[in-house]
Amino acid sequence: MKLNAGGRSRRGNAIVEASMTLLLLSTIIFSLYDFSWELFFHQTLMSQARAGARYGAVNPGSTTAVQNMVLYNSTAGSGPGVLGLTSANVNVSRNGTPGGADDRMVVTITGYHFTLITFAFAGSHGGADIVVSSPVEN
Repeated sequence: MKLNAGGRSRRGNAIVEASMTLLLLSTIIFSLYDFSWELFFHQTLMSQARAGARYGAVNPGSTTAVQNMVLYNSTAGSGPGVLGLTSANVNVSRNGTPGGADDRMVVTITGYHFTLITFAFAGSHGGADIVVSSPVEN
């Protein structure tokens, strides 16, 4: 056993330092994964909302078709949508004067959840509402 100048043992220092370093390193790695997952989730839903708003801007007749474009990337479909979205999560409305300069198709995605794995933040978390607006082409 190696003794330091004060006569005390230094046997457990390496284990304590390694465990603290590994804890910090694993927290950083899992946090990067969680951030990447949340960013992917948000950008995928934003892309779906934009696709629905663009479809609605060209074909403003049916809000159900626009909702299906957001959910299934098609005007028809059933079951859970992209990343588990349901029709209750997607709201489509047409704002403004039909045929006027303020005529807009608005797609809103609310109430979606994603799961984080970092031990300090683990569990299901709700995302911020996504609102996309596009002018209707006349």
